[in-house]
Amino acid sequence: MYTYKFKSIKDAEESVGGLSSPSKMPSYCWSISAKRCKVGAKLTEKKGSVCSGCYALKNMYMFPQTQNALENRYNKWNDNRDRFKDAMIYLMNNKKRIVDTGVFRWFDSGDIQGIEMLSDINDIAWASPYVNFWLPTKEYGVIHKFKKLGISQAPNLTIRISSAFINESSNVFGTDESTRHKQYSSVYDKDNLIHTQGYVCPSSKQDNECKECRACWNSDIEEVTYIAH
Repeated sequence: MYTYKFKSIKDAEESVGGLSSPSKMPSYCWSISAKRCKVGAKLTEKKGSVCSGCYALKNMYMFPQTQNALENRYNKWNDNRDRFKDAMIYLMNNKKRIVDTGVFRWFDSGDIQGIEMLSDINDIAWASPYVNFWLPTKEYGVIHKFKKLGISQAPNLTIRISSAFINESSNVFGTDESTRHKQYSSVYDKDNLIHTQGYVCPSSKQDNECKECRACWNSDIEEVTYIAH
């Protein structure tokens, strides 16, 4: 049962600050400024990290109007979390492209801000069982806390831990089957792809688009490997 009612798709979108639509993706995303990344902000200073030269901290992402829009999305969540959740659930069940594709991505820019935001995302997934959600993140501490709290993760939410450095597939939770996180991603340059055990993202061979691939949303695929640009 919704706490808030929405008159239209537009009304709901305004309540979440709008959605992004990257050309690569089959559906929509929701994002905030990469300036708000916590682990990512530290990694931008480290040579060889996947965040060094972050695409979301340059070019069009840095235009004032883009940064204002990204910050507005964060504020929409922070100012009224219940309204934000209800608006997202409304969009998951009513926005045609999401309904038709059955997939949604969190954070093509930015990252989760804490356990509260992750819990809200999880609630949205539970309330939207016909949509598969992909959440890439480097906020390892937040995921660890989420696990320790014993919160029941929605089966249609794939939280994919991102490796911190290029040509590295380390799983930050180790190899113990009882504690390790089973979905993660890595970034390899072309010369080192032979060393990855992951499913290699095919976008470089198909106009830099996902096309029919849904590996990132598929929790049965443990590691997805992206090719470094």
